[in-house]
Amino acid sequence: MGITITLGLIVMLGMILGILIYFLRQALDSNDSKKIDSQDHDHFSQ
Repeated sequence: MGITITLGLIVMLGMILGILIYFLRQALDSNDSKKIDSQDHDHFSQ
């Protein structure tokens, strides 16, 4: 039982972290999308 409980907690934490990272990336993309795009294009050109 202990192993299944720990695996369940790890899966739950992973899902929660994934959702938080997803929302954080959306917020960052909406604010800094232009800066990130310009930097990426510069790296590709070089």
